[in-house]
Amino acid sequence: MKKIFLSSVLAFSLLGNTAFAKEYTLDKSHTNVGFKIKHLQISNVNGSFKDYNAMIDFDPATFEFKKLEATIKVSSINTENQTRDNHLLQDDFFKAKKYPDMTFTMKKYEKISNEKGKMTGILTIAGVSKEVELDAEIGGAIKTKDGKEKIGFTLSGLIKRSDFKFASSVSTITLSDDVKLIIDSEALEK
Repeated sequence: MKKIFLSSVLAFSLLGNTAFAKEYTLDKSHTNVGFKIKHLQISNVNGSFKDYNAMIDFDPATFEFKKLEATIKVSSINTENQTRDNHLLQDDFFKAKKYPDMTFTMKKYEKISNEKGKMTGILTIAGVSKEVELDAEIGGAIKTKDGKEKIGFTLSGLIKRSDFKFASSVSTITLSDDVKLIIDSEALEK
């Protein structure tokens, strides 16, 4: 009897960790997948990607991400300069014909508070995969008119071009090695 009770408690506690997690889809009208990089050491070039998808598993009771997997279509890059965008798709940058997608897969989430956390995952750019750490800022969770949960969050972090062997022929005088990632998002419960 004692073994059955302990097994039941263990099973319930394991279920309790994921029982409230919910799957969400991005609200693309309130999401921006952006980046910033210094040009000629004097100014920043800002850009974003317009075509992306993500599978998000988030627990609104504990304000923790359980899973996040994202795919970004490289061809959807927008730096407000079509000539530059076309160049970025070439083999000296994104190698878009060979690697049409960038991906991110969360490995772990460390909650700091309901509003802040650290997300560690594998980012793949132009065929090179590296572990990166992103700061997470949770804006909150609300119920929509139809009773579904909506969450808001920002992921941001600094990556190095050199870690991804990205545009290795371009000097750091022309383009900084540091690239700032900024993803502002709202997501709706499925």
